[in-house]
Amino acid sequence: MSMLAALGLGAIVTFSGASSLVAAEVIRAGDSVTVSNAELPEGESPEAYDTFAGREVKRTLYAGQPITLENTRPARLVTRNQVVTIKYIKGPLEISTTGRAMGEAALNETVSVLNLQSRQLVQGVVQADGWVLAQ
Repeated sequence: MSMLAALGLGAIVTFSGASSLVAAEVIRAGDSVTVSNAELPEGESPEAYDTFAGREVKRTLYAGQPITLENTRPARLVTRNQVVTIKYIKGPLEISTTGRAMGEAALNETVSVLNLQSRQLVQGVVQADGWVLAQ
């Protein structure tokens, strides 16, 4: 029995196909990863920039720390308490109103929105322009 197994510790597994960047400067939580604040580690292909384009860091990263998919997330298009447009679309019928987001969400994620006219809570999916498609 190995010492790691005896201590109940799991081994860390790295995937050779996984891309990562390195922070070139301090990147604050919620800031986007850009070409100016991230650099390629030696031997990494430039496609790594494409992997992280439009993503934001979950927690503050300091210069030299790795930027990975685990410590980033898709950029939030809707934030808590933001006033958003809610649309209900069924065939040729389209109804639009305003609502207040009850949480935050990225593209194609579900968010609860309070309809400001009816005071009803509705669920919807965030669209590319930041509006919410009611379900």
